[in-house]
Amino acid sequence: MKLKNIFYTLSVALITLTMASCLDAATDSESLGSTQSADEIAANLDIHGVTPGSNMLIITNKNKGIAGMWDYLVGTTTLPVDTVLLPFLGEQTLKFYATCGGGQVVVEKKVTIEKIDHPLNPAWAMLAGATAKGKTWRWDPNPGRGSWGCYGAGGYGWSADVPNWSCSKVGETTSGGITVSADEYITFDLNGGANATLHKADGTIVKGSFSFTIGTTADKAALKPAFRNGTPTGTGWIGTLKLSGVSLPAGYTYYDGKPSSGTYDVAVLSNQELVLIEPDPGAILTDPAWASISTHWCFTSE
Repeated sequence: MKLKNIFYTLSVALITLTMASCLDAATDSESLGSTQSADEIAANLDIHGVTPGSNMLIITNKNKGIAGMWDYLVGTTTLPVDTVLLPFLGEQTLKFYATCGGGQVVVEKKVTIEKIDHPLNPAWAMLAGATAKGKTWRWDPNPGRGSWGCYGAGGYGWSADVPNWSCSKVGETTSGGITVSADEYITFDLNGGANATLHKADGTIVKGSFSFTIGTTADKAALKPAFRNGTPTGTGWIGTLKLSGVSLPAGYTYYDGKPSSGTYDVAVLSNQELVLIEPDPGAILTDPAWASISTHWCFTSE
C-alpha cells in the first residue's frame, strides 16, 4: 500500500476550496434538490480498523449518488473505499465532506485507535514513540561532530548538524541569559493527537502540539549531516517540525535571544538522536558569503 504523506495543512486548503465552490449550489438548493441530513449520510459511512483498535483504517462511503472527500487528519481521499493510516492514539474524529443535490454537508465520524500496529512512517515512531507515553528528548551532553555544546549557532546549511560557530554546554548560561538546563526537556506523544509537552526547569509544564512533515527541498535533502559517532546519516535533512503553543528547551535564537519561530528543519533523527535547526530570518541555505546564521538544538532520547 502506498503511504500517504499529504498533511493536514494541505488538507485544510483543499477543503476550503471545495467548500467555496459549493456555496452557490447550496444557496440554490431548491432548483438542485434537497440536501440529505448529516445523520442520513453518516448512517452510510463506515470506519473500522483492519484489526480491532488498529491505526490502519478502512473508510467507506456507502451512500448511493453521494460523492465526497474524507479528511482523515493527515491526508484526504475521495475514493469510495480506501485504507489509510493514522499515527495517533485515542478517539479521533474524521470528517466527510459530502456533495449532494442541495450542496455540501459536513459529517463527523469517530473512531478509537488503541495501538500503532502499522506505523505511518518509521520517523514518527522515532520522534514520538509508539505508545501513549510518547518519547522524551533531553539535551545531548556530547554531540560531537566538531561541536563543544548542544545548543548554539552555525552557518545555515554549512553546519549540517551540530552548532559549530558558537555553542553552549549543558549547565551553561549564554551571554544573552539563556540557560541550557539539564532539568528542561520536551516530550512528543501521539495520544489523541500530535502533542508536545515542555517540562521547564522550574517545574512548569507547557502543553502544545506539533506537526511533522517528512520530505523537504532537494537542496536540503542533498546536505550531509552525520550521527554523533561521525557516521553520515545518508539522508540529508529529512523534513520539518512545527510547534504550536509550546517551545523547545532554550527556545530562543542563539545570537539575538529572540523567541524561536517554532519551525525547524529536522537535520538528524534516529531512535536516540534529534538535531533541529532554525535559520535566522532571511537566511540563505549554504550562503556563498557565509553570512547566514542558524540556531541548533541537539537532543538525545531517554
